[in-house]
Amino acid sequence: MKGHDILSLFILLLVCVLAFASRLFSVLRHGNVIQEYDPYFNYRATEYLVQNGHHAFLNWFDTQSWYPLGRPVGVTVYPGLMYTAWGIHSLFQVFNLGVEVKTICVFLAPWFAANTAL
Repeated sequence: MKGHDILSLFILLLVCVLAFASRLFSVLRHGNVIQEYDPYFNYRATEYLVQNGHHAFLNWFDTQSWYPLGRPVGVTVYPGLMYTAWGIHSLFQVFNLGVEVKTICVFLAPWFAANTAL
């Protein structure tokens, strides 16, 4: 590798680390807490997906959001975040690692930030 390639790789790695650290700051400051409405809804939806499965998730009518009408979740969300968290949780279950869905949802934001920097 040339010096220019090594410098580029170092800068890219530094950007990834800084992106991860900037999103991790609230976790370090406040702990493993979901603080906003949208991330909390994503956590609830992921929890529902893990407990009830894919088919039930697509047909889930959530009465706790969009009060008083409720919300047909399966047709009104972009489920990429929920399925990513579900996949990571399933992978941890295969290796018998007891990681909670909430912890996965909290740490997805820093992980996505580092990957976005790539």
